Amino acid sequence: MPRNSEKNAEVREARRKQILDAALTVYIRFGYHGADMDVVAEEAKLAKGLVYYYYKTKRDLFAAVYTWMFNDSYAFSKSLLDNSEGMDPIERLMTYAYNMFMANRDNPRMMQFAIRVPFDAYAIFGPGQWKDGAHKSDMHRKALSSIIEKGIEQGEIPNTDPSAAANSFWSVFVANVFEYSKLIAGTQEPAKSDLETIREVVRFCFQGLGIEYSVWNSCLEIIITNT
Repeated sequence: MPRNSEKNAEVREARRKQILDAALTVYIRFGYHGADMDVVAEEAKLAKGLVYYYYKTKRDLFAAVYTWMFNDSYAFSKSLLDNSEGMDPIERLMTYAYNMFMANRDNPRMMQFAIRVPFDAYAIFGPGQWKDGAHKSDMHRKALSSIIEKGIEQGEIPNTDPSAAANSFWSVFVANVFEYSKLIAGTQEPAKSDLETIREVVRFCFQGLGIEYSVWNSCLEIIITNT
């Protein structure tokens, strides 16, 4: 019996997700310039022609990967921010960092992707669209900047440029979580508790804001205890 239009749409969507998932794996491994459509097809276990049926060019494919990852990341960040409304700024920063860390523990590709974005966004989206294409990737920095600004206003964070401080916080966090993700991708997982590991990951993030260890660590321990 021929498939109906609804079933065909489901199959097409499943194929797209299969290709995008494979492309993300290849992208993390090789970057945009090193990624090859043949390798994506092999990773997806699909014929190369089928990959080109859905995505006409390599740029089309990886623009779709970026859009998918940006949208997922944006939705996750927004949910964290919405759920932490009403917390004081330092507690909110720690809650954000902790949940980002735990999400990456479950899906290390998040940070593996994020650390490559600054190097490839321009090549993928081109001179006319790269800023729009990468707009949602800036969600994390903007969110952190807003929280830091409020912390400065309330006297909980020493006076600084909120945007620059947020950029530094996020960059250090991504780099540290990326290093952690490489460890858990190995044959042995680190023999440290979540508390010990996240403490190491965020130490320099909060230190860079001039926040005392006892203050941010107390927030972290409360979050761990209540999780």
